[in-house]
Amino acid sequence: MYEIYKNTVCVDQEVFYNHLSILSYDNFQKWVQRGKLNRIRTKGNGRTGLIEFDSIAEDLKQLIIKALGNPYLQEDRETFTEQLTTDQDAIDFYKTFTYDNGLGITNKKQAQYICEAEILSLYHDIVVNYEAKCKAQRKKANKGRLKEKLVSIITDLKTECYPNTQTKRYPHRLPANWRALDRKLYGTKDKEGFLQDDTKNYDALIHKNAGNKAAQKIKGDIADWIIATYSMPNKVVVPVLHSLYQREALKRDWPELSESAIYKWLYEPEQEKQWLVSRDREEYKKKYGHKLVRDKEQWFPNAYWAIDGSKIDWMHCFDNDLGAAAKYKIDPVVDVYSEKIIGWSFSETENHIDHFTAVKMAFQEAQSRPYLFTYDGQSGHTSNRMQELYGKMVAKQGGLHYKHAAYEHSSPVEGIFNRLQQQVVNYWWFSDKQSVKVRTERNTPNMEFIKGNLDKLPTKEELIKAWELCVKEWNEATHPKFKKEGLSRNQVYTQEPLMHEPINYLDMIDLFWCYTPEPITYVKDGLRVEIAKTKYHFEVYNVNGDIDLRFRERWVNKKFFVKYDPDQLDNYVSLYLKLPDGDKQFVADAQPVRKHQQVPALMQAGDKEQWAKDYEVRKIEEAEAKRKIERKQRETGITPEQLIKDQELKLKFGGKLPKQLRNEVEAESFYNRL
Repeated sequence: MYEIYKNTVCVDQEVFYNHLSILSYDNFQKWVQRGKLNRIRTKGNGRTGLIEFDSIAEDLKQLIIKALGNPYLQEDRETFTEQLTTDQDAIDFYKTFTYDNGLGITNKKQAQYICEAEILSLYHDIVVNYEAKCKAQRKKANKGRLKEKLVSIITDLKTECYPNTQTKRYPHRLPANWRALDRKLYGTKDKEGFLQDDTKNYDALIHKNAGNKAAQKIKGDIADWIIATYSMPNKVVVPVLHSLYQREALKRDWPELSESAIYKWLYEPEQEKQWLVSRDREEYKKKYGHKLVRDKEQWFPNAYWAIDGSKIDWMHCFDNDLGAAAKYKIDPVVDVYSEKIIGWSFSETENHIDHFTAVKMAFQEAQSRPYLFTYDGQSGHTSNRMQELYGKMVAKQGGLHYKHAAYEHSSPVEGIFNRLQQQVVNYWWFSDKQSVKVRTERNTPNMEFIKGNLDKLPTKEELIKAWELCVKEWNEATHPKFKKEGLSRNQVYTQEPLMHEPINYLDMIDLFWCYTPEPITYVKDGLRVEIAKTKYHFEVYNVNGDIDLRFRERWVNKKFFVKYDPDQLDNYVSLYLKLPDGDKQFVADAQPVRKHQQVPALMQAGDKEQWAKDYEVRKIEEAEAKRKIERKQRETGITPEQLIKDQELKLKFGGKLPKQLRNEVEAESFYNRL
């Protein structure tokens, strides 16, 4: 959009009435005629119309800078960013850092701190090299001017986003003043900086209040009184509890609390576990009592990439009246240039899990990001989770993804797949040569032949082997556009690329570990989640493999997003909290739930001891919850016995105690709490 023409910084005139819609076309022409905008070059004969940037009014100029960046800093910014290097030590530090409460740094904050560490390091190196150069040339160094320019570039970096997204490429929050930036970098007398004796102090970038909870009104004596009163066996409801609190607050000068605030606090798992064990033990056991899971399974016997799912026309054994069907679908990822199939999924479905599997295999083969990735409009591709994946998987420099309908041309993989079907897939005798679901008499499959060979039809496992052979044959066959050279698709694929953006192990984790769309409650016996119509059950264990009591103390009946690798669901998943700003925060890893065998003949060595240890969890937690509430009842003087005693006095005196006797009762109650 910017161009240097006749040593003048200019902007394309279409920015005003087309790209940013600042003015209508008619108003734009009037502004040019009246001299409000200085047109350096007119549009026509393939030329773009150019407007002198300095002739633009300041308010409009700022709108353009906000959208397109500052043209005077563009070259300097490119020079600066080309020198930025990945700080692996910063990545390792912030990814493994935990606050005092045991939680990790959120993903957004990690990106911010890593970016700041890399920018500060480069800023320091540029200034040091400049000083050394001036000293060697015996020139006077003007560090202030250099720093002002560097800070302008660093501030301008905040506006840059990844292609087709609102995600910031440089999500730093560094100050826009070079003196403040120096204080952050080198520190002051009272505060350490990022660089301490030429050593990077990554801890200095973390906000001092990060990870801390906001102050709560419900704490200390107030919390004890509320939870103890609510734990009584007469089971007061929250509106009554609120009225009781208001009277107590007047006497003790406590702050005002709303009914909803009390309700919300009481029903946090950490509080609910305490009052529920006294108020309703059976309900406590239903909600918080740890539950063992029976093992019933042993009780019974037995670049340009494109992706496009398609039904594969192979008949196979199937449990229906005919005994045969053509149910399976193939989801291939094809490198369009070489026509090589680099990834695929083979299943009865065509959902987001199949797309994940196919794309993940493609990355394992390629070890590189595509510059263009296209797909059809199927809902699995356009879902939020897949759009997030596609946005992150394409090349960071110039990468793009879109569904084919957006540009009104068919998928290139469709033509490739049609040739694959004709040349390789239809070779097999169990191919019906067309879809079983047909609408014309002419296209019906040879059902007589199929019925005559039902017993010879392949199983799913045999179909997968046949498909793998098809992929191998296709990839090793001569590429139609390279027949003269005699190059196979595999050989074309291994040619030296013009551009290459590699992908590493951490990138693969970031890409292919996905979150459940909604948070799921971690209940008393663990967390159950359904992924691709398959149910899974997980539980958090400590480093010794025992049930993690510390985790259960705080997090049972809390909701978590489950982050998982579709290929590692039999190994472990990660649990993340959703924060108020929409970010996610890691809490713990969970493993497949440990199931216990009840049939003695099927037990193995150690099964009985492990069963006893896990069974004890319920008693340990209940005893701890009961111990806490009984202590709070004693400390507040709000006990079942005192409740009975107070109500007997109320009955005796008809609800009105003489002032002297009431003072004596309250004094006695206070004495008993000491």
